[in-house]
Amino acid sequence: MATVSDYLDWRGDISFSDDPFNEVDNVLLSLIAYVDFEGVLDEEKGMSIGEVCRKYFWIHSPDEIKARDSYVKLVPFLMEKASRSRRYSKTVLHHYVNIIDADADEQMSAVTFDLEDGTSYAAFRGTDGSIIGWREDFNLAWLRQTRGQRHAVDYLNAAGNLNDRKLRVGGHSKGGNFAVYAAAFCGESVRNRILKVYTNDGPGFMQDVAESKEIEAICDKVWSLVPEQSLFGLLMYGAYDHEVIKSSAKGVFQHDAQTWQVLGSHFVRANRLSERSVLLSKTLNSWIADVEPEQRRKFVNFVFDVLETSGADTFSELHKNKIKNYGELIRAGRSMDGSRRKQFSEVLRVLARDGTSVLAQELKKNLDGKRKD
Repeated sequence: MATVSDYLDWRGDISFSDDPFNEVDNVLLSLIAYVDFEGVLDEEKGMSIGEVCRKYFWIHSPDEIKARDSYVKLVPFLMEKASRSRRYSKTVLHHYVNIIDADADEQMSAVTFDLEDGTSYAAFRGTDGSIIGWREDFNLAWLRQTRGQRHAVDYLNAAGNLNDRKLRVGGHSKGGNFAVYAAAFCGESVRNRILKVYTNDGPGFMQDVAESKEIEAICDKVWSLVPEQSLFGLLMYGAYDHEVIKSSAKGVFQHDAQTWQVLGSHFVRANRLSERSVLLSKTLNSWIADVEPEQRRKFVNFVFDVLETSGADTFSELHKNKIKNYGELIRAGRSMDGSRRKQFSEVLRVLARDGTSVLAQELKKNLDGKRKD
């Protein structure tokens, strides 16, 4: 099936004046936001996408990139292909920021693209494989505003006030949440120039935030794309409808936008969300709704304190030394009181049901064994 990469092969020679910006362009730019531009871009200097690629691949070899353990590891090659296309060859990247603060449970990264059509696209990076990144994702279940969301607003105000260009704002995964939040709470002068806000399988918000006048005021500009077996894009509350699309992957792996099926200048639509996706989202959202925020906070903190006992910074590192790390996690999990261990096991059951997490299956098996003792 055709993907975003194929889209560049098919339509990369078509300028924005001949075929205006579309939803596939949005996903392409939200994917490029995953590239680590450290040492390539800084907050002030702008560079053409061709210059960015030359500098990036001077620092990073293709073999090193391919050896990485990340589902977005091949995105730099997607960026390189875009740089060679007529459609993107004159794109300028600027104002790259990458904030990672373990003490504050924060990960926020963004970059802005100035396109040949005279508009700009501010792209917020989604969750990478870091435990810090995932911790902030789960903090969305109890915090009305995370530090990452606050910095996303600051970023959009700074990038948006550089000139009077019309703006599009978007991101994939948590980046989609940041895009909607930033667009809703940024300054009026910036907000009035926003054409559209894209959330690509991005989670929603606490109910009072989703129902706030700020979010409601931009709902008509929000374009939400979710795969038919979405999990992340259905979490919590959103005041906007979703466009359901097809993916070549299964289960939670549909979250990877590189698997979304493209036809022409659009993604292939699915008839509806899968029954499993709807059931899963109802289960998790029901838990969020039924448990008080303070209890959610304690639960999230405990789960990630357990994960961090391994000393690993990423989930891939956690898995590499799985015998040692899983043993430590199981011992820590068994120290929970009965009710909290039961909650933890239930969350792991949801994650393990599709066989998507070896860690979840292993921990659940051992925690269930402990409850039977």
